[in-house]
Parts: sequence; C-alpha cells; structure tokens
Amino acid sequence: MNKSALIILSYNKPQLTDRCLASIMAAQYPYAHLFLLSNGSNTQTNLLIQKKYPFLQTKCLMDNRGFSGGFNAALQWVFSQGYDSVLFLTNDTTIAPGTVEACEQTAWQASAGIVAPCIHYLTKPNSIDSIGGYFQAHTASLHHCHDQDLPEQLDPSQDYIPGTALWITKDTFTALNGADDTYHTYWEDADLSFRAHQKGIGLARSYGAIVHHGVGQTCHKKPLYTTFYYQRNRIRFCKRFLTGTARVRALDVIENELNKKETLWKEKQDKNRLDYLTLLRQELKHRK
Repeated sequence: MNKSALIILSYNKPQLTDRCLASIMAAQYPYAHLFLLSNGSNTQTNLLIQKKYPFLQTKCLMDNRGFSGGFNAALQWVFSQGYDSVLFLTNDTTIAPGTVEACEQTAWQASAGIVAPCIHYLTKPNSIDSIGGYFQAHTASLHHCHDQDLPEQLDPSQDYIPGTALWITKDTFTALNGADDTYHTYWEDADLSFRAHQKGIGLARSYGAIVHHGVGQTCHKKPLYTTFYYQRNRIRFCKRFLTGTARVRALDVIENELNKKETLWKEKQDKNRLDYLTLLRQELKHRK
C-alpha cells in the first residue's frame, strides 16, 4: 500500500474536530484512508464525533498523553495498517483540496522524509502562520517562517517543521523512533526535526499543500504548559542540540528570562508558576 493516510489528533473540542472533518469531506479525501485518534477526550465528545461520522476509523486513548505521546500513538496506529506515509493534523486545522497529494509530490521531488505544509491562519486565510520554522540559538527560541519564496529544502543547521500539520513517511518515523514522548508538549516537533537532520533525512516545505490553523485554541494559558513544559523542554532541547559556549549562552538567556519572570510572579502571588520555577532551575544545572 503506497497511498498516504490522513490522521487527526483530537482532545475534546468536538466543534473543532467537526470543522476539520468537514474540510476533509469537502476536499473529497477518501474515507477509507481517514483516521481519528482521540487523545484522552471525554466519552461524550467521542460519541458525538462517532455518531456524525460513522465511517470514520477512530481510536480512543484512555488518558491524555500530551502532544508527543498522542502523535506517536496516532502514527503507530496508522503505520500498523500498512501505510507508507501519513499527513498528521491537529484538530484545530482545516485542509484545502490536494493537500496530501502536494505533500507527496514535494517529498518525491526533494527526497524528503518529512514535509511541512503551508499553514495559513484560519481567520486570515491570506496570511501564512508557518511554512516551516527555525531555531535561533542565541535567544534559545523558535520562530515560524512566513516568507512566500523560501527554498524547498529546509536548512539542517536551524530549520524545523511545526507539529500542527506535517507529512511523514513510515521509514522516517521508524528511524527516529517517533517523537520523544518525554517532552509531553512543546518543542517535540523541533526535536524530531533536528534528530532527522542528524540522520541525514531530508525535510522540505510544500507551498501547494494548504492547511488553515485556528491559532490559540489549545492550552496556551495554563501554567503547567506555558511555564513548565514550554520552558523545561526549551532547556532540554538546548542541552541536547547545542554544545560549548553556544549551550552556555542559550541557557544563560533562559535563566535571565526566568529571573525576570520571578519578580512578576511574586508580585501576583502566582504559587503555581513559582513552584514550577524551582523545577526549572534544577533543569538548568549541569550546563557544560
């Protein structure tokens, strides 16, 4: 079987999943190759989707495994069905007709194991949210690419593919052993891309593969995610992929930022974030 599958990762918010599925139906993507993995969603959410889309191949995890765990479970399931590649989507996206085929074409042209679709803002469809992204070592930060004329091949020294939507081959997924599920949420997509670069696996972008993204509809306001997982994984990523003075400099940047945030969190008596700060400082040890 050579045809790509398409899988959606969802966590509650059935209205978003419904919107995503409606776009896939409108794009006339074959039902037989469409999958949905529910990442610990409640029973009512799962029943609503299953009732409206009885043809949909669904699987429900009992517990939410975070983005990285859900991503791995989704792709392991699809590849166990005999597919050689898959377009992975989060449920806050929609797709345009021909998206899967455009990813396949780009992968063939660029000899790529992972392809970044061109992701537009759902509310501003003419504006690009990302067409790949890049890691900036001196600020220890990730940024999305927005330009209309970037090279097809991603730069192995700095570029990554955001996890909102990506096309990946089974061989690539197997070679990388999937995402590092110790990340849980945030930075696992950059980690996956950088490990692919290290193994010489090609990463490419496809302007013809169009995905729209409803930005800001997930977990961005929760301290566990925005303070702990994001910053902890930022530290771990820098430790894994930077060496020498570059690593020390990046970790110093992170520590200085956290020191400034500490003052604000004390003023607000934000106990959760202050507790996480103690854990983050433990992560910052052993820099060399």
